[in-house]
Amino acid sequence: MDSSKFLVGTMLKLPSFDEARRHQYKKFWEERGFKFILTDEKMHLARRGAFFKTFFSMSPKYLETKLTASWVNKELECIMEVNLLLQQVTEWHKAFLELEMITFESYMQSDDKKLSLWREFEEDLKDADTKYTWTCGLFGKKMPADKKRKYLGR
Repeated sequence: MDSSKFLVGTMLKLPSFDEARRHQYKKFWEERGFKFILTDEKMHLARRGAFFKTFFSMSPKYLETKLTASWVNKELECIMEVNLLLQQVTEWHKAFLELEMITFESYMQSDDKKLSLWREFEEDLKDADTKYTWTCGLFGKKMPADKKRKYLGR
């Protein structure tokens, strides 16, 4: 695997990827800041962020991220790709992306956006980013094991 990229993805078995499902899919990712640049019945491509924005903010929402979704054989494959070159990416930022994908699965299957979990996560992320910033990267980069279990289930 290319070490200059971080990938997170999922495969969802769905009965169909009709207009209503495509709308649900696009709505979720647009609410998370993605702009769609290609959409058709079988494939969607979207982007979020820009590498220069990470010089001014530690928010993972500004990481240059590409989202690709393909519909094949009643499965929706959804992959987020972050280019790690020239971007400061901590374990917390990677967890943010993983939690987005976990939330996407939950939303597509049961319309659950895990709002309370996200509130807690964003508070912990903010604390970690503050530590990272004020200690010039000495602290706040690693995500503790108990937080990984709590937010990511691992």
